[in-house]
Amino acid sequence: MALVLFAAPATAGEFYMISRQADGAFFASHRVFEKAGENLYRITLCGREYYARAATVGWLNYEASEGRDVGLEYNEGQGWFRVCEEPDKQVSLKDIGVPGTNADVMRSSDGAVSRRQRFKDISKAFSDYKNSGEKTKSYHLW
Repeated sequence: MALVLFAAPATAGEFYMISRQADGAFFASHRVFEKAGENLYRITLCGREYYARAATVGWLNYEASEGRDVGLEYNEGQGWFRVCEEPDKQVSLKDIGVPGTNADVMRSSDGAVSRRQRFKDISKAFSDYKNSGEKTKSYHLW
């Protein structure tokens, strides 16, 4: 199953759950927050509280089950630093009270991705219409 995320670039002072290939190369990421917010669940990783979406918890466990190295990393503005190892062994969907499998929860979050994609699709649909370049009269002159 492919999951496409459209996220803003990370900035200094942010925590991300990062999935890496066996050679350490970046694979994918999800943001983890330090403050509570809408649709966020409190999780404890390496003895510290954070807040994450249910899809993030499902995703991190899915990534680990696929053999990728998942860890919580912090961006200080000078690169990424691993602050917590093996989060998949510390939190699960059951721990945060969310029913379903990792795949189910990840799929249910695709609705948000679909809404963002809809605007891109609309833009693309209209991109084939070209302006002739000729000036037209303003409707004020009619």
